[in-house]
Amino acid sequence: MQPSEDSRKRLAVGIVEYLDKAVAEGIVAGDGAESLEIAKQCISDAFGLDMDDAAQLARLSLKPHSLDKVFEVYTATQAKLASDKTPAADAPPAGPSDEDRKRADAFKAEGNSLVNQKEYAGAIDAYTRAIELVGDNAVFYGNRAAAHSQNGEHEKAVDDARRALEINAAYSKGYSRLGLAYFGLGNYGEAAEAYEKGLELEPDNQTMQASLKSAKAKLAEASGDADTPVATRDAPASGAAGAGGFDFASLLSNPALMGMAQNMMANGGLERMMSNPAVSRMADNYRTTGQVPGIADLMGNPDLMNMAQQFMRPSGGSDGNDDSRPS
Repeated sequence: MQPSEDSRKRLAVGIVEYLDKAVAEGIVAGDGAESLEIAKQCISDAFGLDMDDAAQLARLSLKPHSLDKVFEVYTATQAKLASDKTPAADAPPAGPSDEDRKRADAFKAEGNSLVNQKEYAGAIDAYTRAIELVGDNAVFYGNRAAAHSQNGEHEKAVDDARRALEINAAYSKGYSRLGLAYFGLGNYGEAAEAYEKGLELEPDNQTMQASLKSAKAKLAEASGDADTPVATRDAPASGAAGAGGFDFASLLSNPALMGMAQNMMANGGLERMMSNPAVSRMADNYRTTGQVPGIADLMGNPDLMNMAQQFMRPSGGSDGNDDSRPS
């Protein structure tokens, strides 16, 4: 929309009045003041103004306001409008919805079921889908760490166990998972440290107590091997010990062991033991090399220790304190 002629003339009068003010207040002086006088005359001629016409000035003048004051008000208003239009800071992302949490719990339950069936790859996938829905749940990471360990993926298990503890430093099973992962990597010192931290949170946890003993036994064994001559290490143990220092005669004559074996056969424990990956690997190694595992190897395996604790109970089941099971 084009401004009217009076609007244009009012603006021109405002400019001339501002130039008068600039000279009167000394804003511009000397040669500059002379230049402004010429500019005033040019503007007046261009817009058909007669600055000596009192009636015209009364109609067109901005007084008692001035062009510079009008400009100040304009710039302040624009700044205010600009600040009002500034977008608000992005709101923090909303957490998982109730529906997402329900679906995540369903995937966790699926993963737990697959672990019980020893379908570890499928369990890992199920836990991963739960984590994608709810990424701040320490139990999901802890369960996936356990599944990774069972699947022989110990480095991934370390990462997941650490993430679980970042989410919840009071999650004792996170330390148990971390200890198991380090044990699988052969880092027995770090495994022992993880179990010790877990026991600070849960002092009565029998599984972690046994696992800590296994890790310390491995450390002691490594230290002993480093200090013992090779010929001494390779010599069979005294008495009736056979290959690997394993005294089968003593074991077979042990009434407690025979009772445990009978109990295992009665409740199906033997079948479960033979399906355990750790036992299968030992059997394959024996068939290939003819070497019987040493007692330190058996005592130093957390899976076998946990399994032995279960088999020594009459029911052959878990007492609910087994950290190898998913939460």
